[in-house]
Amino acid sequence: MECMDYLIASFNCILYDHAHVKPLLQKRPKLDEKNYSSSIWGPPCDGLDWIVERRDLPEMLVGDWMLFENMGSYTVAAASTFNGFQRPTINYVMSVPTWQCMQQIQNHGFPPEVEEQDVGTLPVSCAQESIMNRPSAACASASINV
Repeated sequence: MECMDYLIASFNCILYDHAHVKPLLQKRPKLDEKNYSSSIWGPPCDGLDWIVERRDLPEMLVGDWMLFENMGSYTVAAASTFNGFQRPTINYVMSVPTWQCMQQIQNHGFPPEVEEQDVGTLPVSCAQESIMNRPSAACASASINV
């Protein structure tokens, strides 16, 4: 399987941080769906561009999405345009309250700092959301279009 990103772009955490990335599928697999032993490769025709080795996955079609969580802070900043491939498109994924906060900041700027602000009125951060047993996939993730 080939994904539209590569080892020396968003997946450089595999090289530099020895990360072990695990694909999460956007579509829910069916109970009776057959899985196949799969490997995921990047597109630059480099034998080292092996992203995931031997993972059981259902059949994927062009346009299906995989999500990779917790990729690290420098995955995009350290990306290369090796072999003429462009850097990947960035898709920001966040909760609705965080999106609303971002829109408010974009339209009105940052709110003035207040020392004694009620904690209940503060925007919920990704870290707080994961502590509160909300889906953490919305935070610090990369999504890849296959």
